[in-house]
This record gives sequence, C-alpha cells and structure tokens, in this order.
Amino acid sequence: MLPYRNLLAARFEELMDAELVGEGARPPPTVKEKSSVRRADKNLSQRLSFLCALLGQQMPLEATTDLGCFWRALRKLGSTAEILVRLARDFKTSLLMCYRSLQPHWAREEVPV
Repeated sequence: MLPYRNLLAARFEELMDAELVGEGARPPPTVKEKSSVRRADKNLSQRLSFLCALLGQQMPLEATTDLGCFWRALRKLGSTAEILVRLARDFKTSLLMCYRSLQPHWAREEVPV
C-alpha cells in the first residue's frame, strides 16, 4: 500500500502508467482511484527535483522538468513497490511526502498538545 493512501502500490503503478505513459489500465479506475491519482500527481510534481536529487545519477536530468519523463525514468529503476522500499529504507522518505512515520522514533518531533 502507498503510505496514507488506500491504494495498492501495484494498482497505483498501473494507473500512473496509463495516465503518463499511455498504457491502458485494466479495469478502468474508479472515482476513488481517479481522485487518489490526481492528488498523487499534484504531490509528485512538487517533489520532482527533490526525488531526482535523492536518487542521484540513477535519474536522468530531464526527469526534473516533466512528470511523464520523471515517471518513465523512475519505472526504469523498478516497480513502485521497490521504489517505495528504497526511498523509505535509504532516505527515510516516500514518493509523495516526507511522512513522520518513516522517521525513527528518536528523530520524530514531539507532537504539540
């Protein structure tokens, strides 16, 4: 599952491939899936340069300018599930946001009361 999304990583990958690469998703997305992908597009487009900086020379420089180009380059690195694991393990972040839950317990800030 994507962190804090009710969508399986494989289904998210399939829908993003359909939207950004042009490969048709089977079955077509539900209304809930469409809205989740729309929010993911927005979050992902804001994090392009950050994610390219993290992944370093594995990502081509052109990937920072266009979401479709970024997604194709990211998919060359592996499946969405593999990318999520790599980002969480190596960089303590995720594809769409920097979640507090990915930080070790000693590095999390105290929650204000």
